Amino acid sequence: MPAPQLMGIYPADSITEVAHSLSIDPLGQGAADLLAGDVEYRLHLILQEAKKFMVHGKRQTLLPEDVEHAMEALNVEPVLVPPRPLPQPAFAQVTIPTTSGPPQHLYHVPDDEIDFATYLKQPLPPGIASSAGVKWKAHWLAVEGIQPAIPENPTPSSRAGPSRIQPVPTTGPASLRPSAKSHLPQELQLYFTRLTSALIPPSTALPILPGQPTDDGSLPDAERHRLAALASVRSDQAMGGVLVYFVKWLAESISKCLMSATGVLGCLVDGVEALLANESIFLEPYLHQLLPPLLSIVLTVPLGPHPPDPSSRLTPFDLRLRATDVLGKIASQYGSQYAGLVPRLVSTLNSALHSQPFPSPLGASTPPSGRYEGAVLGLAALGPQAVRSSIWGKSGDGLRWVDDLVGRMYPDAKPGRTGLMRAALKALQRLTRPKPAQDGQIQPVSWDEVAETFGPNFAKALEKRPWMANELLRLRREETVNGEETPGGMEVDEE
Repeated sequence: MPAPQLMGIYPADSITEVAHSLSIDPLGQGAADLLAGDVEYRLHLILQEAKKFMVHGKRQTLLPEDVEHAMEALNVEPVLVPPRPLPQPAFAQVTIPTTSGPPQHLYHVPDDEIDFATYLKQPLPPGIASSAGVKWKAHWLAVEGIQPAIPENPTPSSRAGPSRIQPVPTTGPASLRPSAKSHLPQELQLYFTRLTSALIPPSTALPILPGQPTDDGSLPDAERHRLAALASVRSDQAMGGVLVYFVKWLAESISKCLMSATGVLGCLVDGVEALLANESIFLEPYLHQLLPPLLSIVLTVPLGPHPPDPSSRLTPFDLRLRATDVLGKIASQYGSQYAGLVPRLVSTLNSALHSQPFPSPLGASTPPSGRYEGAVLGLAALGPQAVRSSIWGKSGDGLRWVDDLVGRMYPDAKPGRTGLMRAALKALQRLTRPKPAQDGQIQPVSWDEVAETFGPNFAKALEKRPWMANELLRLRREETVNGEETPGGMEVDEE
């Protein structure tokens, strides 16, 4: 009767070779197959037990110690045991004579001496001996400044390198950290992956976000899914279970995508705003992780793709405006609980506003203005006290610095249409009274006084805003007459 054919991975030939090395009777093929199956089973048992020690040690690599512990747990006597203690290497002693006292001894591991003459006479390895060796060939790198199109010279396409790929946030199952997979239940893992996938729609839908209604009046599917995800972040109590991972994902995605499409950053800012509106979660321990990404959007230059995407409806100025609105909400909600929050934000933005312009990293002829636009918008979002202390200054003297920046960074543009002037006028509205309903109540403006006091660029930008021009002059006169100084405290007005 033939022996049964066992389908295993442990070869029966190994059992036969071991039997030949021992002083036992020869084994038949059937016995060798049965013993091979038994050995394979016991190896599986030991490795399965060793894997438990590996998982308990929070490792993904099986170590020899895990196998040793598994054999001890299964009461299996190891066949090969390294000698303990391990043999120590032999050290050679070198005596160093000294002028006074006993000689000193230096110990070192002796190295084998190699005779180069004998070593060089040894034959080369087979791979090198059979090779053709190194060959040289001369060719022209350039002829009269033109590179010849020969195989030895690189092609223009290879010199240009790969095209720049804009980074995108990691969404879906890939956005879940390995530690979260071992701590979160399956329901929260599915909730987190669906949430991140819906908050960042496909790249084809990003340029038109926020989504505009289609011809029949309905929103695109990507926008409907995004709005549903934002509503879930804004109101669901389940956010408390994934809060630490969601905040980390937002912070890392913003830092990663500062030069991506502005639609991506806009979606991430909307996620931060929705998270602040959720009253069922405790967000205060994670504010230190949300503030740096928001400030990066406000002050980073350049922001968004370069060259800009003409199909995008969200400009870098609009993106900074949305980020500063969220920054103002954080200051409004938590500024009264943490006394140092608003002063530190004001100090950071004030330092950015009064820093000297630097050359454009993209090679433009004028310095980049995004940092100053974001700083002014951020100060405007923090309230009137921040605007008065950092932008207005003492009796409006701080506006001269803003006027000088506008002239240096927008030499050929109309002052009223520049981003920095728009941000400055938006900030100054926090100090002026609302415009009256009837234009007849507006007094004539002395434009020469405005140009002399605040600068020529402000005078041109305020030509269509006579009420604001009068208000700024009135504030300057009141402070000059009354001798008021800039308040030292920083408070955020409750809106």
